[in-house]
Amino acid sequence: MAKKGSTGSAGRFGARYGRVSRRRVSEIEDEMNEKHACPDCGSEAVSRQGTGIWQCSKCDYKYAGGAYKPETPGGRTVSRSIRAALGEGEADVEAEADVEAVEE
Repeated sequence: MAKKGSTGSAGRFGARYGRVSRRRVSEIEDEMNEKHACPDCGSEAVSRQGTGIWQCSKCDYKYAGGAYKPETPGGRTVSRSIRAALGEGEADVEAEADVEAVEE
């Protein structure tokens, strides 16, 4: 006889769709329903409002993200690229200000 255990959120599918598919759905839904860090205030209070819509319950900051995760891998790459580009520009401005201060 089969061992009885916790089925998780995919238990609603019963014996249909296969073990791997049900496990993957369960993992995605578990991660989706966790609290996530807010990009605005930093608190662990972001929850999913709808497909791709995420909102912080502390500061009410609402933003678009992935369907199942608040930040997608592609979005993370773009953010990193933008941060690097802005960081280089800021470093140049700071270096020019230092040179001007030394000349005075």
